[in-house]
Amino acid sequence: MGYHHGDLRTALVDAGIALVEEGGLPALSVAEAARRTGVSAAAPYRHFPSRQDFVVAVAARAAQDLEATMRAAADAEGDDPVEAIAAAAAAYVRFAATRRTGFDLVYAPELRGVHDDELREAGRSISDIVLLRAIEATGGDSRAAVGVVPQFMVVAHGAASMNRIGIFSDLDSAAALAARTVRSLLRGAATPAS
Repeated sequence: MGYHHGDLRTALVDAGIALVEEGGLPALSVAEAARRTGVSAAAPYRHFPSRQDFVVAVAARAAQDLEATMRAAADAEGDDPVEAIAAAAAAYVRFAATRRTGFDLVYAPELRGVHDDELREAGRSISDIVLLRAIEATGGDSRAAVGVVPQFMVVAHGAASMNRIGIFSDLDSAAALAARTVRSLLRGAATPAS
């Protein structure tokens, strides 16, 4: 990958994504991203004043990629909000289990407490895929719908984690389990109180 007078910031972030995919967060190096884009080691610092700024930019892109993957899966299910959320859960599992950016970067401890608009917006968009459909699935019960979001994350992230460590060795089974569990949770959240 080389940089040829285009958007250097984007090229560096692309290189950063590739580095994390190859070797996890420890492999994310500003100098290596510069080398891969064919620019001097100092050039990235015009766009990213520190390594932390670079990590945040690469994490924001990873979150945007995750959001796009989940949204496409949810949208493909049409108007059924429960099936859309279940499809988003399966897509999340596949993304997080197969792309190191899903674990090593989006949830990196060094990003806790970081205030970055692009990263915050990407996270909000991921939550909205679930929340807006959960409001519909719960018959407009916003309180129940808000509770669905962390449950979704526990199920989807947990299934992906179990796949990554070899407990659920079949990725399709892990994704299907997440989808089934989310369906079950949503049907319980949509059940009217007696």
